[in-house]
Amino acid sequence: MTKDEGATDSGARSDVAGDVVGDVAGDATPLLPEAVRAVPYSWDTGFGWPPETPESAENLALARAVLEACLPARPLAVPEPPAEVRAKDLGEGEELPDWVEARSVLRDLMPYARDVTRERMAEAEARCARAGLDTTDFTARWTLRISAWIAEEVLRWCGLMVDDTTALTPWAVELAERYATRGVAAEQAVWLLRLTPELPSGQAALARLARDATLPAEVRELAAEGVG
Repeated sequence: MTKDEGATDSGARSDVAGDVVGDVAGDATPLLPEAVRAVPYSWDTGFGWPPETPESAENLALARAVLEACLPARPLAVPEPPAEVRAKDLGEGEELPDWVEARSVLRDLMPYARDVTRERMAEAEARCARAGLDTTDFTARWTLRISAWIAEEVLRWCGLMVDDTTALTPWAVELAERYATRGVAAEQAVWLLRLTPELPSGQAALARLARDATLPAEVRELAAEGVG
């Protein structure tokens, strides 16, 4: 993977019932931290930061604030976000997992991070329940998952698109290691470290991750492959 490979999968829009989804009302209850709500990129593009995003002090500060805000306090029991599943990759008789359809419902109701509110989440849960989809711990699970997708794209931008890697020192390296150990966007966090080999702190972080027996084997192997 190189810095040329990594770009990813407004306004009002129509929801799944045909109603128009516009800006969040002032009395809505946000579920994401303020820094995360400031991310201007749409869920239609996977919250991806465009390759042409300037490496400005403002954008680097936003990237750092988002990563700090999305980082969970402790390792997750189940890593997030789930690996992407495509219909063409399914075997005979296999079906897409429920979360893929549920994501479509949420994305239509919450096209931007600022739209992730308790009220819209409740509406999404009701629609998913009517569709027979799994709604266990719905608000907590999906708020965490959305945060993980947003953080994953910030890590991707930092690793692939920021040419002045000294601007990432030490905060991005430290946060990437924490993301990997806490099971959130772990593989993208490791890629950030691998794509900044000129930073000694990044190489040291990769070596620690490669030796961490608590991590999934694929994360340890990915880290080990990046140790120079």
